[in-house]
Amino acid sequence: MNLEEKVKEIMCEVFDVDEVAADVSQKNCEQWDSLRHLTLASELEEAFDLELEPEEIAEMTDFDRVIAMLKSKM
Repeated sequence: MNLEEKVKEIMCEVFDVDEVAADVSQKNCEQWDSLRHLTLASELEEAFDLELEPEEIAEMTDFDRVIAMLKSKM
């Protein structure tokens, strides 16, 4: 499973949806609220064994930015 697939799988679990589109963002996903945003960050940290700074978490507002952030940390 590649990075994008793994992130989508985690997002589906966190947002309690069957599928997430590649253009998913806080603006177009009703379930992406502040609590689930923090849950997403926590799940990503655990899945990829890394630590995200609060500023980095705040910047992860859509799928592409999440992927870019993870790539920069690996």
